[in-house]
Amino acid sequence: MKNYPNKIDIADYPGYMLLINKNGTILSYSPSVVILANKKITTESKLDDLFPNLKLALSNKEKTSLFSHSHKNKEFILKATVKPVEPDFFLVKIDDVTKLVKLEKVNQILIKLSSAEVESSSPETFYKQMQAELNKLFDAQNIYLVLFDKSGQQLNLAYLSDTHQISASYPRGNTFALWVAHRGKGVILDKQQITSIKRKHKLNFFGPEALCWMAVPLKTKNETIGVLAVQNYRNVNAYNQNDLEVLEFVSKLITQLIVQREREFELQLAKKKAEESDRLKSAFLANMSHEIRTPLNAIIGFSELLTRENISSEKKKVYADYLTSNGQLLLTLIDDIIELSKIEAGIYSIRRQAVNIGELFTELHQYAINEKKRQRKDISIIRNIDFNTNITHILADSERLRQVMLNLINNAVKFTNKGSITIGYSTPNNATIEFFVRDTGIGIPKHLHDAIFERFRQVDDSPRRNFSGAGLGLAISKRLVELMGGKIRVESEPEKGSTFYFTIPLILPNVEQLPTNKNADTNKTANRTILVVEDNEANLTYLNDVLSFLNAKCISATSFNTAIKLSQKEHFDAALIDIQLPDDDGLKLIAELKKTYPNIPIIVQSAFTLNEYKERAMEAGASAYLTKPIAAKELLNELNKLF
Repeated sequence: MKNYPNKIDIADYPGYMLLINKNGTILSYSPSVVILANKKITTESKLDDLFPNLKLALSNKEKTSLFSHSHKNKEFILKATVKPVEPDFFLVKIDDVTKLVKLEKVNQILIKLSSAEVESSSPETFYKQMQAELNKLFDAQNIYLVLFDKSGQQLNLAYLSDTHQISASYPRGNTFALWVAHRGKGVILDKQQITSIKRKHKLNFFGPEALCWMAVPLKTKNETIGVLAVQNYRNVNAYNQNDLEVLEFVSKLITQLIVQREREFELQLAKKKAEESDRLKSAFLANMSHEIRTPLNAIIGFSELLTRENISSEKKKVYADYLTSNGQLLLTLIDDIIELSKIEAGIYSIRRQAVNIGELFTELHQYAINEKKRQRKDISIIRNIDFNTNITHILADSERLRQVMLNLINNAVKFTNKGSITIGYSTPNNATIEFFVRDTGIGIPKHLHDAIFERFRQVDDSPRRNFSGAGLGLAISKRLVELMGGKIRVESEPEKGSTFYFTIPLILPNVEQLPTNKNADTNKTANRTILVVEDNEANLTYLNDVLSFLNAKCISATSFNTAIKLSQKEHFDAALIDIQLPDDDGLKLIAELKKTYPNIPIIVQSAFTLNEYKERAMEAGASAYLTKPIAAKELLNELNKLF
């Protein structure tokens, strides 16, 4: 029965779908409202029956109001517009504004997440804000964010919020997040689909299995950096395609913000490292000044004292010992600086040869004993070698192996005032040999275990530290061990001592590579004539005196031209030539001498330490290359090899 004016026809009002009276009784309706309400409608129905959440304030003015409406476990946001047409009669238009409302929320979220306050916050604060904003859009009992590590192969949990008490560690191997990342697009899964895909692809699910799970990959222009997922434990239809589109839209901004924050974090980290590097360099240079000037003070001071008259023989010997020891300290420091520079420049090579392990440790043991006596330390020196192996020789760089062990022994003696120092080795497997130096010294805090292997770093780098040193020994040792194909590590606690371990590949020499026995003390230079070409007066005097002690005859030249003239009228059995001469190149002199004396052995003695100079000298015809300063025993060994 019609109980409203005949002149009112809904069709005359586009978009309007209901005619009601002041009591909310439906008088007329269009088919579209049936679809929207998803309920049966009659002309006796009440508006409240169709839309329980709609509360209309009927008046003589047009009004709008938003209300929520649910059907099939899905939530919609509707807008009702009420238009008065006659006293006590009203037209009602219902619009689905779910998307518009969500888009407005999304815009607000984007503005919030992009705010300077959030951008400048810590990652944890940013992720918490992200969770709070996403909860405004989705009914989620779990939100988590996983990001790829630097290898691009493994996802790591960056953030987790869950109503259940679950582990904060993300599972390794195949996971649903990895599956989404490789899939390249977002997905919504219910519990049945989760079970099916889990079984099919053998995936690990993070946390309790959800009734509804939605996830999107976080993609930049060139790569996928992670996955953002939301889970619902209560509603199997919690998310729909519209929700997925919204999450994908929001994820684009989140991706940009994460990448931007990562770059800012890396810049801050680089800045901190640069500042720390500058601080360390400043500390290093200040330390270098101390480490250089201290032995120089002794060298210059005692050299001056030696020139004075009426000094006893005993005093002269003491002064000479001080000159030798401080000169050696200065040489060690310079060698360390050059050594590290060569390693970092990539111009360092490893030369493997047969090394007698027993002889090496006898030498190292004696060195440690001598060093503890020199430093007046009342400590025991113990040798602990692997008696369960019949290995006598290994293939290794003898000098570098010895250098690393000496560095570790020097540190052990320096930092140990009581107790003992133990040196040794073992063969934990068939592929590795492990060397160690153990002490009962002051120990090292755990947070410095990595730092001490960095250049310029020491346990205490303050000006008031109790121990001298440049802070280069362990940095050099680490790089040398790595060049030899091994690793170095430390186990230590303050006041409980330290044990330094390093490994190198266990390579056994064949018979041809084993050394032959030679008497290193044999003097084959006696009665030989040696041409010495050196422009530095002090070095020339030193070499002449050393050769005289060896009962050799010396012919001296201070320039290229003088050496050529002497070679034309004097006979000699070998030549010692400096590369850098005042009037020409020492390498050119080698070539000229070889024209006249093709079989004469020539030793180059130079202050240049790079392999490049040695290679050039050998190509020019040199038989050996010695780096200044040259010890008398070292010169004798080389000459013995040549005669």
